[in-house]
Amino acid sequence: MGAAWSQASNLALLVAMMQANADQVEKDILKSEEMLAVDAENEKKDLPFQHKNEISIKLTEAENLLKDLFLDVDKAKKLKHLQAKEIEKDIIHLHERWLKDCAFYRDIYDQIDDVSLMPRINWGLILNQKQKELNGEEYGPTMLDLEKQIAAHNILQKEIIAYGSQLCVSSAGSKEKYNAFKKQYNNLLDNSKWRRHYLSSLYEYMLGCNKELNFLGEEQEKIKKQDWSDHMVDPPHIRRHYENFKNNGLLFHESEVNRLQDEGERLIELNHPASDTIQETHLDNVHEFKKYQMDTEQMSETMTQLNSTLDPKSVCKKSNSETLLQLEVREKQEGRGGGDREVQSRVLQLKFSEIPS
Repeated sequence: MGAAWSQASNLALLVAMMQANADQVEKDILKSEEMLAVDAENEKKDLPFQHKNEISIKLTEAENLLKDLFLDVDKAKKLKHLQAKEIEKDIIHLHERWLKDCAFYRDIYDQIDDVSLMPRINWGLILNQKQKELNGEEYGPTMLDLEKQIAAHNILQKEIIAYGSQLCVSSAGSKEKYNAFKKQYNNLLDNSKWRRHYLSSLYEYMLGCNKELNFLGEEQEKIKKQDWSDHMVDPPHIRRHYENFKNNGLLFHESEVNRLQDEGERLIELNHPASDTIQETHLDNVHEFKKYQMDTEQMSETMTQLNSTLDPKSVCKKSNSETLLQLEVREKQEGRGGGDREVQSRVLQLKFSEIPS
């Protein structure tokens, strides 16, 4: 109840902050559009510009808030906000308006007298800067890092796509420069799409691994909460439960781990730029699953031994020390690991208190 209330409270605070930021972005955009209209008229009348610096500040402020909004809407989706998709659409609409205002800003303030002498837009600088941003981006290594990288790249790719409608002969300055910039732009757009693909494939892989690790954690928590005391109800039933889980439920997760293992190896063979992160995540996932699989097998065997050793027909013929010795000898012969031996020892100590001397 407390956790649910805390999540609801966090979601309410997040939505309130997003609403405030979205309102501020809209105010900045509206103010920018008003001032752009004024300076557009000044241009027609050959009057000096009045608002260039102020508009630049407003558009920069809006850009920073939009980045925060894209990150926050991803959080709202994870917290399962009912209107997360509608909120995201509103943010995308604000971002599109911001892009149009930026284009209008360049049209008004970056013009030159003779487009044949130099470009109206310094495409070389812009495209090189965006390519530099792409080249410097990382992949992970944590899920939180990856989610931030995906949100940031979504903004970057929208900006790159918007350049496509603005890149033309007149903005480039000449047909020759346009051809060169167009080739550079296509390469940039292609690299951006590949990064999006790499981020998406890494996210899907890490999400699958995290689901399996969470499953193991939940199952281990169930074992910790199981009553192993003298008052344990129906030990044979508990044994059957673990046998059923081992032979059915665990098999499904084993196949999923194997699938993830194959997928990780495939991504590495394809020289995925996040190969190091994939390799580390893959090893952690397989190691934890194999360890849990072994623990489950050993727990099942231990409970089978307890079930047979504590059978009334067998126990009545042996003293406590004889029964304990039998289990200790069997355990040593099977060479169990230290972690499982500790669990078994705890179970055995509890169980032997039930055997009458």
